[in-house]
Amino acid sequence: MTLADYLLPDRTVVPLEAETVDGAARILRDRLVAAGVISDPDKLRRRMNEERLEDLVAMGDRAFLLHYRTDAAANLCVAFGTALRPICRELADGEPQCARVLLLIVAPPRYAARYLQVVGAFARFLSTADQVDRVLAQPTADALVALPEWREYALPAQLTVREVMNERPHVTRADAPLREAAREMVRSRIAALPVVDDEDRVVGMLSEREIIRDLVATYLQRAVPGGSVRAVGVGGKDARRTVRDVMTRQVLCVSPDQPLAEVASLMVNKDTGRVPVVREGRLVGFLTRGDIVRKLIGS
Repeated sequence: MTLADYLLPDRTVVPLEAETVDGAARILRDRLVAAGVISDPDKLRRRMNEERLEDLVAMGDRAFLLHYRTDAAANLCVAFGTALRPICRELADGEPQCARVLLLIVAPPRYAARYLQVVGAFARFLSTADQVDRVLAQPTADALVALPEWREYALPAQLTVREVMNERPHVTRADAPLREAAREMVRSRIAALPVVDDEDRVVGMLSEREIIRDLVATYLQRAVPGGSVRAVGVGGKDARRTVRDVMTRQVLCVSPDQPLAEVASLMVNKDTGRVPVVREGRLVGFLTRGDIVRKLIGS
């Protein structure tokens, strides 16, 4: 299949008359509803109103790609729009981010594999400035859908975890000092460390969540009557605390041969941002949501 198989004139808006990303997204959502491909419009509206960070991929100043997995749609569907003037959103630092192309992809959860293929293909197509210029030059929805470039861009083969994972992840040991493990996470700018034994078998996970829980517990224990609190450091009062004292032992692990779409769906359903990759019980890699996003957008 190619990108052309997902573009139809009745789901394409040229020009897309909106000033904000939210406004443009509503127009494209309504276009999908009018096309009869959304079985539960209210459910899709609620899902879009959640505004999760992972729902939007910004392709620099070229395009915004909004994607949602929800059973509000019976099949994977795409709405596409181009604007005469930049459509903007406000970033956390107050600075605007703008683009003239907006793409909306909606798919039911069971379409996980195809969903990732389509999101990744459109993201890579729109990452090229020349391609975006060609798209923006089309005066009507019919002309945009008829662009030959769409038919020349085939969907990529289904990816596996092995193609995306970090093959040399940072690790720690259960008997390592907690303070040292926490410092390693800060120095390396990583949010979690797989905990392995001498044979590289995964025995736990140390993440920012476990460290924060430990800090909060220690903070409450050391509260001084009268409202003041003595300083709290990682590991609390006992500097001999180890990773074993804090780590979680319930760790979701995946295989390097599993389809990436399957694992991505699992990570979303389990609300986890990272998973160790194991073969025959031994750690061979590490996969994060960030790794998947970077692969999808081709960077």
